[in-house]
Amino acid sequence: MSLRFSEAGPEFPEQLVEALLTGDVVFLCGAGVSAPQLPGFGALVTRCFASLNVEMSASEQLSFKENRFEEALGSLSRRIVNPAEMTRAVVAELQPPADADLSHHRTILRLSRDLENRPAIVTTNFDTLIERALMETEDADQVRTFSFAGQDLPPPGSAGFGGIIHIHGRIADPDVGLDETPLVVTSADYGDAYMRSGWASRFLFDLCRTKTVVLVGYSAGDAPVRYFLNVLEADRQRFPDLRPVYAIDAVVTRDLADVRWAALAVEPIAYEYQLDAAGNPTSHAALWPDLEKLADLVERPRATRREWAQAILAKPFADADASELDHAAWLFSGRRDLWSLAIPIIIDGDWFDFFADRKLWTERDASWIIAAWLVRDLASSDRFRRAVDWLEKLGKPFADELARRIRQVKDAPVLWLRLWRLLAISRPDRGDHWEDRAYTLMEVLKGPVVLHADMERAVSLLTPALELRSGRSFFDDEPAVDPPRRLSDLAWPRLTLSDRGGASDLVAALLALPEPLVLLEIASARLRATVGLSLDIGTIEGDYDGNDSAVPSVEPHGQNEHHDGPVFLVELLARLLKPAAAKDRDAVRAQASAWKAMPGILGARLWLHSLRQAELFDADEAFAGLVGLSRDIFWTVRRELALVLRDRAGDANADLVAAVEKRILTEGPAYYDRYVVEAGQADWRSHALDAAIWLRLNMLEQAGRLSAEGAVELAAVKARRVYLARDVEDQDFFGSYSTGVHMVVGDAQPIIDAAEGERLQVAREVLGSHDIEKQQGWSVFCRTNPRGAFDTLKDAPLDDANAPLWRDLMVALSFPEGEKDPDRRPLLVAIFATLELAEAPFLALVVDRLADLYWSSPRQTEPAIAAWWQRLFAAAVARDTEPLDPTRDLYADLINTPGGRLTQATLIDIEARRKAGESIDPELLVALDAAVAAPGRQGTMARGALVFAAGFVLTIEGQTVAPLLEAALAGDGDEAIALRRVLVTDSRLSSVASRTFSAAVLRGVSELTGRGHDLTNAAAKIIAPALSILRGEQTETDWGMGVADAARALRTGPLALRTGVAELVKQWIHQIDEDRAVAWRTGIGPLLLAVWPRERSFHEREFSRHFADLAVESGDAFPEALEQLLPHMSLLEGHGGTHVIERSGAPEKFPRETLILLWKLFGPGTTSDLYGVPKILARLIAALPAIELDRRLQWLDQKATRYE
Repeated sequence: MSLRFSEAGPEFPEQLVEALLTGDVVFLCGAGVSAPQLPGFGALVTRCFASLNVEMSASEQLSFKENRFEEALGSLSRRIVNPAEMTRAVVAELQPPADADLSHHRTILRLSRDLENRPAIVTTNFDTLIERALMETEDADQVRTFSFAGQDLPPPGSAGFGGIIHIHGRIADPDVGLDETPLVVTSADYGDAYMRSGWASRFLFDLCRTKTVVLVGYSAGDAPVRYFLNVLEADRQRFPDLRPVYAIDAVVTRDLADVRWAALAVEPIAYEYQLDAAGNPTSHAALWPDLEKLADLVERPRATRREWAQAILAKPFADADASELDHAAWLFSGRRDLWSLAIPIIIDGDWFDFFADRKLWTERDASWIIAAWLVRDLASSDRFRRAVDWLEKLGKPFADELARRIRQVKDAPVLWLRLWRLLAISRPDRGDHWEDRAYTLMEVLKGPVVLHADMERAVSLLTPALELRSGRSFFDDEPAVDPPRRLSDLAWPRLTLSDRGGASDLVAALLALPEPLVLLEIASARLRATVGLSLDIGTIEGDYDGNDSAVPSVEPHGQNEHHDGPVFLVELLARLLKPAAAKDRDAVRAQASAWKAMPGILGARLWLHSLRQAELFDADEAFAGLVGLSRDIFWTVRRELALVLRDRAGDANADLVAAVEKRILTEGPAYYDRYVVEAGQADWRSHALDAAIWLRLNMLEQAGRLSAEGAVELAAVKARRVYLARDVEDQDFFGSYSTGVHMVVGDAQPIIDAAEGERLQVAREVLGSHDIEKQQGWSVFCRTNPRGAFDTLKDAPLDDANAPLWRDLMVALSFPEGEKDPDRRPLLVAIFATLELAEAPFLALVVDRLADLYWSSPRQTEPAIAAWWQRLFAAAVARDTEPLDPTRDLYADLINTPGGRLTQATLIDIEARRKAGESIDPELLVALDAAVAAPGRQGTMARGALVFAAGFVLTIEGQTVAPLLEAALAGDGDEAIALRRVLVTDSRLSSVASRTFSAAVLRGVSELTGRGHDLTNAAAKIIAPALSILRGEQTETDWGMGVADAARALRTGPLALRTGVAELVKQWIHQIDEDRAVAWRTGIGPLLLAVWPRERSFHEREFSRHFADLAVESGDAFPEALEQLLPHMSLLEGHGGTHVIERSGAPEKFPRETLILLWKLFGPGTTSDLYGVPKILARLIAALPAIELDRRLQWLDQKATRYE
């Protein structure tokens, strides 16, 4: 993609423009830059011969004719007696005119600069016009330091490379204070510079390896080009790292570019000659204005690009020609700084499709850009329809951003504001992992603690969300409504769940909770919100309710299987009626009445369903409700009304039944007559009326309450409609029908209802059921009636058959729910007493759960329970024959295994004795000895518990486990590795423990894997001693390790360990001293110098963010911290990275150092979005205005993301 400013002007390749913006280009200037005020090489030769009064020989004329001017001058120098006269003649001809035009040189100076805005220009010209142009902005001393000539050249690629470099020498300029240097002017001079000594060719070769070179003021046959580029072409085959070389050259027409450039491996940038005053194509007027525009871009890229973008985007997309589209793509490609301009300028939304098609933005950018554009005109049907389409493409981030911006709009038309808000709350189907969230919630709902917020979240997943769809076919089928009256005039709205796959399981999990009344209130509130949303979007309007068909049955039924919308929410409410009524009948009746009052039909259907529940309403109340029911609901609702007739008519007052039957026999015609049958349409109304009467009268007949008059009418209907001369089938309760499945839910009721002598057998049967709900019955019984469960088991044999029942009881008592039970303590004592008779095989089956029970028991005050320790521990060790799994987290396992938990219980009991001032029971020390010496996996768990508490264990008076622990930690096997991991990742380790287990610590950190606190905890084990020693607080003897040990560990250890150290020192800079500069100078700085690896092999990208933050956080020590840490940093990836800089005072105190840090983190090659960088750059400019022209700052400014 190229950049072109004029029809005749040059096309600048994108690669070149990018290199210019990064200060990576050097202009190599020939005689054409100073023309016509100074002669070119050919004119210089002619004047030189003339001034010396020498005629050209035949060979000189041939060289001159073939543009080999250096050969002509070489021959001349050999022919005259004093070659120095030729040099003086050359110098005389190149003296600048008094009123020299320096405009070309100013342009080159603007273009050819490095990242720090220092000039970097190479020229074969002898004149000093570039220096004179530089004198307009710099003083003479500075200009002299920038001017180099002859063999005194700065090496390309070095830190100090730059200036105005005359590779062929320079004439003197007294005005600037520059002396003359030897000139490369003859063929002999060229031979020495480019071949024999080769200093010029080496310089240019190195230049091409480090910089992109642009030749300007040359033609393809010029001597410097021939000498330099012929050598370069040969080297390019051997050295692929050579940068591109461009040549800006004039042509008569673009299809007649000089082919000699291609032969020299140079990419020509052609521009067309313009006609001069005589009408000849010799003028270079097409070049320099375009170079000036390019300089505008390079100096202030963002401001310049904004001007160009404004001119293109203001027109309709269809009016932009191909070159303008390419120009627009170039402006936005890989850059984010123009979006704030595009938003108010663009009128035609097709531009955004162009941005998406050309992949000029990320979806994240698209969300806020399009949202910002849309809200500029909320009364636009075109923008609304575009918003619906973009919502489908971009999803929730777009919806959230749109909602946020809509809230900020003032004085929008109320109707339009309503439509836009509905759009913003609608949910596009973007694969939002609904089932993952449902599964997570189901696990929470099955846990020991369920919060009100958990129930709210679960019910919210069953609540449908608004989804809008648009499409050409949708809009083409209907005439446009302008202005729109409702949402459906602009889009197709529907209520939907993200994914119905896990909804049934989530409903079941909610029903298992012991809070049916709370759930009923939450779900009812969600239903009201759904009805309100339906009113807003027009799904409920007048007597029409689009939700009615979405819920075939309010109670669970196979017909609900493939329906979306509020069906699961309604099912949940229907199933909550009975358990909620058992809690508070009046509250549920009130809720049912509230359903009836809801707009639409769903609420009335739920109310009708509640009338079927005898525990809520008696039969007379149910039929009184039917008598008072509105005509529309009475004839619209099919299933729920019919079932009330069937289930409650048998017990209802005769007068009330007669009143309902009268409605069935008399009201129907008036209801159906309101429907208008259009011309040519069959009159369906009488058929529908007969079907409705037939169903309702059949229900009364099944209840045994159909009157004689009703029976006559039912018979008449069957006679009129042969297809109704049959029994009622399930499908008759529905408008449409398909086969389905029936869901069965079990509970603990069979156990509760069982006789005392049969309960054990029933419990066994339930536990063996294939129905998972029934399997949970005994567990529920244990939680709700643990004493009853114990009574069921206490006289039963302690054998394999009863072990699962005991396990469930132990779990229920180990982790009790609800309020404290005063019966729990005596019950635990009784359980342990009952189990005294248990033999080893039975204990092996329950030891893990019994260890949990021991852990949570009042063992310190119940000696009989405390006496179980040895027996339980021995049973745990004997039972567990599995090998240790080295891939698992030992600490996470030990706290959930009997060996680990029993050992922790012993340590807790020892600590309790010490706090109480009591002596340690010898049995507890014996328990420690047993734990540390135990074999097998449970022995590993026990030792892991001791290692985790190593600092505490070493302080226990009389303990003898330390040598055994040290031996266990010193091994080479899986256990030793796991124990060392526990040792180093524990957040607590005293100097005593460090000294005792120092070898294990150093070995453990070298084996480290993982993330988070484990890393920093492990890092602290070696870094804290090193810091303490460096600060003179403690000695190497105190810690058992020193600074050299820490440095060795970081060098030989894994990346995870160094990551932990990087995170840790960032925390410590705030803790060592109030003055963070002091903390750096006396602590963190010396520490990192002493221990952090310097080898390149340890340079990792992930440390950059840590070290950048650390440098900034070092306060007034920022410059020295940056100097020390910068070599260890590299480019950042992803989002963020500027927060610490933004909240600091570094941009004002240290603007240059802050820019250096930003360039290191966000320079070319970064994948970060540079969010936050523009604000920092603005602060740098405010603190140091001259820094604005720094190419690094300009590059960062245009690359940065702006959410404006």
